[in-house]
Amino acid sequence: MMMTRLPGALVIALALAVPALCAPTLQQMAQPGPTELIIYTGSSQAVVRQQCMLRLHEGANTVGFEWETDSVDAASIRLHGEDAGLAIGEVSRPPGGERVLHWTVTAPRSGRYSLTTSFLLGGLKWRADYRLSRAPQRPAGLLRGWLTVTNESGLELENLRTSFVLGRPGASFEATEQAAFSVPELSEFAKGTSVRAAFLPPTELPVWTIHRIDTEAAPERVSRLLQIQPPSDGPLARVALPSGPMTVIDPHGTLQATLSYEPAEAFEVPLGHERDLVVERRLVERKKTDLQFDRLGQVSGFDTSERYAVTVRSHLDELIEVELHETVLETWEIRTNALHVLESGKAILRLSVPAQGQSAVAFTLVKHSGTRIPK
Repeated sequence: MMMTRLPGALVIALALAVPALCAPTLQQMAQPGPTELIIYTGSSQAVVRQQCMLRLHEGANTVGFEWETDSVDAASIRLHGEDAGLAIGEVSRPPGGERVLHWTVTAPRSGRYSLTTSFLLGGLKWRADYRLSRAPQRPAGLLRGWLTVTNESGLELENLRTSFVLGRPGASFEATEQAAFSVPELSEFAKGTSVRAAFLPPTELPVWTIHRIDTEAAPERVSRLLQIQPPSDGPLARVALPSGPMTVIDPHGTLQATLSYEPAEAFEVPLGHERDLVVERRLVERKKTDLQFDRLGQVSGFDTSERYAVTVRSHLDELIEVELHETVLETWEIRTNALHVLESGKAILRLSVPAQGQSAVAFTLVKHSGTRIPK
């Protein structure tokens, strides 16, 4: 037998059809053509498809596949033939061949045929990172994404056509479970090296700034957030992007954040505290009211009334809208003359803070206890 190892430690060989009493002779085959590499966000293994042109004799032929690295999932190896009349038989493992597979391939006539091997490959580590550039004077931003892949598979990967798929192997596009991006820059990389390439082209998304006071997290600070609206069509309308660090470039400068992108619903990216907005939150009064007693004269229920005043002072040269998020549990009430909405255990009040000015809001929280809790 004569075998010549191909790049990546993969061998495609052919055992020619010969008389039954003769041992088949394995001959050196041409190197594989372009290799398709598909990296999935929902899998720890990439899909590899390698095409090769082989000269087959009419009738039964034996095609062999050999590999050297444990990164190749042996159970996933498949042989495919697209030419009319070509029949791929059952796979077998020759005696003593731990990393060799043979298939009987029946050809309708002698000639050159296209065969494709596919398998799952481990050892490709990847991570995503992003950049969001705010458009001047527009409520929009350009989102870009990059993919960094480290080759720890033990194979030299070259002549690649690489795709990055948001999803998992076997999911269908019709089921809106995946979206694919071509990454032509990932055409080759050696063992142990890393390559960074763009996968998400510049995509314009509606973006606007929110200033918020979250009294549960930081009652005396104004946080600045970006709210981003995903598109209603296209790949980003169907699937989530992998989380990763994101550089945000806007009029305030360059900031580091983390992208956690889900389709359909608007999401927020925290950008830190707004130092030029100063918050003063005062508990003006606290008292117990509406005491109730049981038949033994002990207190069985009461209300705790807390009156607050919140003032926001601005050192900015523009009008700022500030959201005040105040915790309001199911057993509480909020009483205020300010416009507000109640949702998910909180009240949202809005303040318009003029340039180099201030704005204030007052409210009372009534916390029911014991028998005072509404039925």
